[in-house]
Amino acid sequence: MASYFSYFPNVYVGEGLETDESFKYRLVKNIFRRVKPREDLEKYTTLFEAYSIREGDTPASIAYNLYTDVHLDWVILLVNNITDFYTQWPKSEYELQRYVEEAYENPDAVHHYETNEILYNGIVYVKEGIQVNSTFRVTMPDGTTLTQNESIYPVSNYEHEQYENEKKRLIVIPQANIVDIMISEMNELLDYESHIELDEFNNKKTPLSLASLFLKNDSSTSLYDRSSSTANEVVTSFDYGPTASGVSSVASTISAVGVANTASVTTTTSSSSSSSGSSGSSGGSGY
Repeated sequence: MASYFSYFPNVYVGEGLETDESFKYRLVKNIFRRVKPREDLEKYTTLFEAYSIREGDTPASIAYNLYTDVHLDWVILLVNNITDFYTQWPKSEYELQRYVEEAYENPDAVHHYETNEILYNGIVYVKEGIQVNSTFRVTMPDGTTLTQNESIYPVSNYEHEQYENEKKRLIVIPQANIVDIMISEMNELLDYESHIELDEFNNKKTPLSLASLFLKNDSSTSLYDRSSSTANEVVTSFDYGPTASGVSSVASTISAVGVANTASVTTTTSSSSSSSGSSGSSGGSGY
């Protein structure tokens, strides 16, 4: 099975150049496009199963155990909207201890306080686990005020991080038949719409403007060419460069997968000439 980024379309990116060079382009994957799960996944509970991540589990190992294909690790991450494996995937016990030791001067110090469960006439009056400050005391309906130990309990830095880590273990996994539908939709969701800037291989290429002549190879900063005869003239117009457009979301009625974030390229202008770039993409948004 193809890996995740193999589904992404290609785009020509302009490289830095000197004033005596022609425009240069490099063909790369358009990583600005991504799919995301729909926000109403709870309506499709019959298509997903709950799974608790065990010690040593990785997205690839889970994909192999469930679908016999390690390259479907992106399915696990995508459905659970995990964009950063290092912070959103549960740590091992060793990794957690190392993290807490580095993050806190004293792992056993109090991080915060939470309420004890308080009953009144056999009915829960105060729920357990509500985060409060150290001075909180429970006042009962009969006017009695409980002590600190009766009202609250301390949570250490380590206990807090351990709890947050455990919450990350519960994920959902799609059934095998839904995975097939998700795969078939990947190309459709990520592909460009028909546009004049697409070549015969569906690679996108927006021609560079003369403003690129003022960009140096070794820096992302736009610099003015002080050797120009107009260096001391008053600047009356500006090139604001490329900007980001909004996010587009196209819902699937079967697989519960949305559509990509995209970006657009604005028109760039110079004193002598101008050129503009745009493109089509899924859901009507531009790159």
